[in-house]
Amino acid sequence: MAIGRVSIPVLSPRLRSKAWSVLLLLALLNPAWADEELKPEALPQAQATLERLQREIATADTATAWQLKALRKEISAVRSSALDCVQQTEPKVALLDSQLAVLQPQTPRDVQTKTAGKASAVQPAAPVSPVIARQLESLQSQKASLEGRIADCKLMLLSTNDLDSRVGDYLRSLEARHLLTRGATLPEVLRANLDERQRWLDLFDRGALAVTGREPGFPVHLAGAATAGVLGCILGFIVFRVGGRGLRARIAPVEGEGKQVSQGLVHAFMASVVRYAPVLLAMGGITAYVALIPRTGGDPPIVVSIFYSLLAYFAMAAVIRALLNPCPPATAYLPLPASVAIPLSRRSRVLVSIALLRWLVQELNAGGLLDESMYALARHIIGWVFVLNVIWVCWLLRRLEGWRDRWAVLLLISLALSAGLIAASIGYINLGSLIISGIAFSLALLGFVLVLNRFFSDVFDGLDAGRYGWQKAVRRTMGLKDEEYVPGLGWLRLIVNLGLWIGAALLLLRIWDPDEQMTSNLLRGFTEGFQVGGLTIVPTHLLWAILVFAISLPLTGWLKGRLNTKWLVKTRMEASAREALVTTFGYVAVAIAALVALSLAGISFGNLAIIAGALSVGIGFGLQNIVNNFVSGIIMLVERPVRNGDWIVVGDTEGYVQRISIRTTTIQTLDRADVIVPNSDLISGKVTNWTLGDTCGRIKIPIGVAYGSDVETVIQVLLEVANNNAEVIKDMSVIKKAGATEGDPGLSYPSVLFVDFGDSSLDFELRVIIRDINLRRYVTSDLNRAINAAFIEKGIEIPFPQRDVNVRGPLPVEPGAGALPGDPGGESVQKS
Repeated sequence: MAIGRVSIPVLSPRLRSKAWSVLLLLALLNPAWADEELKPEALPQAQATLERLQREIATADTATAWQLKALRKEISAVRSSALDCVQQTEPKVALLDSQLAVLQPQTPRDVQTKTAGKASAVQPAAPVSPVIARQLESLQSQKASLEGRIADCKLMLLSTNDLDSRVGDYLRSLEARHLLTRGATLPEVLRANLDERQRWLDLFDRGALAVTGREPGFPVHLAGAATAGVLGCILGFIVFRVGGRGLRARIAPVEGEGKQVSQGLVHAFMASVVRYAPVLLAMGGITAYVALIPRTGGDPPIVVSIFYSLLAYFAMAAVIRALLNPCPPATAYLPLPASVAIPLSRRSRVLVSIALLRWLVQELNAGGLLDESMYALARHIIGWVFVLNVIWVCWLLRRLEGWRDRWAVLLLISLALSAGLIAASIGYINLGSLIISGIAFSLALLGFVLVLNRFFSDVFDGLDAGRYGWQKAVRRTMGLKDEEYVPGLGWLRLIVNLGLWIGAALLLLRIWDPDEQMTSNLLRGFTEGFQVGGLTIVPTHLLWAILVFAISLPLTGWLKGRLNTKWLVKTRMEASAREALVTTFGYVAVAIAALVALSLAGISFGNLAIIAGALSVGIGFGLQNIVNNFVSGIIMLVERPVRNGDWIVVGDTEGYVQRISIRTTTIQTLDRADVIVPNSDLISGKVTNWTLGDTCGRIKIPIGVAYGSDVETVIQVLLEVANNNAEVIKDMSVIKKAGATEGDPGLSYPSVLFVDFGDSSLDFELRVIIRDINLRRYVTSDLNRAINAAFIEKGIEIPFPQRDVNVRGPLPVEPGAGALPGDPGGESVQKS
């Protein structure tokens, strides 16, 4: 097999798998690598095809929509060939220009003449040798040939765009005529069926004849189908019994872990499969027998259609039960109350049965069992029942908390569905079908996308938290600690969400765009790109770049973990040198991943050099602070010395980090005031982060007791108070998790220090480690209250400052001033 110019010989299966892995990796790193180079004969073939298409379109006044869509596919193939021709030839011309510039340098006058736009032959600056002259002539001939080829390819591009526009206009006119074609109204259909009511009475006989009339061995095949169904049912009951016990044993250990969507979704689907296994396997056996066993009279389409519809109904019923109302022992995981989930599950199964009945009626019409009037009546009846059920489901959503006040949206949907019914009843059956099916499928698509979005969100959250066994194994493989986030997971979230919603948007366009006009144009814009000024933006290249960057970051984290824990451990490098090497490797790997992603996105590094030059000029004109904050923001986002929710102190600002942007960081103080701090202050200044490594922290409480107090009693009381507080850590193993060692004086058991002999007291200090430093003020208050109560109980006095006041002479006091009646000292008062 050959891809481009690389051929793979016949290899063993193991080597072949490795070769395919290498090829897939190279294709991932450069999606355009796998494109085959345009062959020389491809351009004449494309030109011949273009001329044929021009002749066919010129005479396609009576073409059908199917024929026009086939022509558009051929036009798209020719356009792709022409685009490949331009993209592959232009780099060759650029290479020839560089070679000509080396062999034939231009004089300044030649450059000025070329810049002015004057047509003049480029003359060499000096006489050249015959060998160089021949090389110049050959290169100029090759360049002229390639430029002519580019001109032909661009002309083909213009022609294909013109042809595609003409075919698109004709398709739109056909679709408009198709939607506005008026047929029989509902009263006319009722009248025609009343006139031919005997055909409805004979429908059963004709159906039985269609099933049994062509097959001489019908009883044998009937017995064979019944046997296949019984065998499938028995196997299903075995799965039901064994699978039910295994599922209950699997669900029991995780019942106390809370409701996680990913785990609950798996259990719900397993429970639905186990519950519906008998009927699914029975229908599957019968359907397989009917579809695979050959018959002499041919397959009766009505029988095959009936069993296909039954199998599809039970399969869809199992899926609906898993999503909305899981079978026991699984429990519901979506935030839907039972008053909404159970009726919604039942009504959704009714809608599925109506849709399958509509398909079955269409098959009966195609098989000749229903004529046009009977088919029209059945379609009207099914449409009315379907619309009424969809409206019932929409208004059922009002029972949800966020939908109680959205009656206007539900009323608009109900009116649109009613308008579709009215359009079909007055004869515009195609327009009515488009409105009804478009709204119904759009609602179903929206619900399915929301469930998928919730599922992937829970999976990514589980990877960050390490909820399940496989997620913990992934984190261990990448060398992540308990509180660390998975690197690159945010980018992976972005690419998954983009893919999910872009796919939903394309499906939504396909629902409302029967002729695929908008869908094809949008896909072409995604794959071929669009012009913004002089820049070509290709969304698929951007998605590839994001995907490669998102995969590179976790891979870098895994390699760093292996380097730090496996590969560099056995070397004689010091721990600090090893950590520096791992950190440097991480930065280099991220930079390489960014460069690869930028190249895949189609960004020229020459443009980056121009931007860097302009930025340096801006820095010279006074943008130093802005660039400093910008670079500091990048460092903060990469190193993460400060994270959202951290409690930090910057200068005289203390509070919690609310948001980190590329230039500033928002800190909410304890007074609920938002302070905007430049990022450069956080990088170049001194920052205290109370919760960077963990939430444990130390608080110190100074206490003074009166002279004469028993020191040992005071220390014992303080230790008892500290040990009785629930927030104080008493276990050294908990402290070790924060990074402390046995001999670390900063992190130890609750301790009391006799600090000093004060002026009026013996000074002590109680030092404790608490679990959450965010609660330090509350813990300090609780400890102070407990210390005060304990000192009162033990009779330990907390002194107050005392002063000796000496008065040099007697104080003059008037007789009787300030004396109480009967006070013998009231005549004279003297203080010394």
